Amino acid sequence: MKKSHIVFTFVLLFSFIVKGQTPIEGGYIELSKEEYNELLEINKENELDGKYYVRELKDKKVIGIHKIEYKKGKKHGEWVHFLIFRKKGSLDLSTVENYEDNERNGYYYNSDNDFTFTEEGYYEKGEKVGLWNITKSGSKEKINYKNGKKHGDYWRQDASGVIVKGTYKKGKKLDNWTIEDLSGNTTTEVNPNITHQISETSTSNVGIKAIEGTIKKPDGSVVPIAVVKLQLSDESCAYAFSDYDGKFKIEIDTNKITTNSYMEIVIDGFPKKTIPFSEFSNQNTIVLEKGRKKVSYEAYRAYYESMKNCQ
Repeated sequence: MKKSHIVFTFVLLFSFIVKGQTPIEGGYIELSKEEYNELLEINKENELDGKYYVRELKDKKVIGIHKIEYKKGKKHGEWVHFLIFRKKGSLDLSTVENYEDNERNGYYYNSDNDFTFTEEGYYEKGEKVGLWNITKSGSKEKINYKNGKKHGDYWRQDASGVIVKGTYKKGKKLDNWTIEDLSGNTTTEVNPNITHQISETSTSNVGIKAIEGTIKKPDGSVVPIAVVKLQLSDESCAYAFSDYDGKFKIEIDTNKITTNSYMEIVIDGFPKKTIPFSEFSNQNTIVLEKGRKKVSYEAYRAYYESMKNCQ
């Protein structure tokens, strides 16, 4: 993504802000995060029309800026989100998403700006298309999509340097996947659907499922950038971060889920939330609780960083 485009968008946010009155043509209406959440809670989102600048505060300090747009009650145009990822840091670009008729359509970028996770690609009518580049905890992936399904060449290099190559067709793996080890030796997998040598992101699609949900505060407002960890077993876990709307998505092999699997949600300002996975699967919404043992920002950041070791 071109840096000049990001700078232009950021400058634009501060150039046309009008609060409490009708903006000039093409200008922005300012809302607090609480005001915006209230509109969502009372189902007034369908009344929004125009460009909005949402300011997110904590302890009277700006921790998030969100440029959003609606057209006749539906998400529209480019949405840009800036967040503070470090206690003494400045606002960093978090997410760029484009909408048309309430569906993602066009360029998409999402990052924690701490070099642990980045996802970049394109949507068409709500489905992933074309080449997507993903980095996560030291691993890199190049995945091609068609109509929302993996289709075409696939490439992955894990944190250790091992490289996996193969091809998908309509979401299913074709034969002859290769694994290249650190010594440059290559192994060919004739039927990758029955092997367990390829790492987790390149295993068979059989059993792979997207676990989706929403993180909310006790008052019903959503929680962005919460760490959501699914502990599958003592040796295995998966994780995601909630987005601006409090939503998260974790793709896992459901065969790894056991009766002891559980979920942990960590965000500063609230106690750590732990629930059995069986309970989550019945509700898909996790509500944080009030309590004295609130997670500090330092503890949140430490937990955030520890996700690099989650495999």
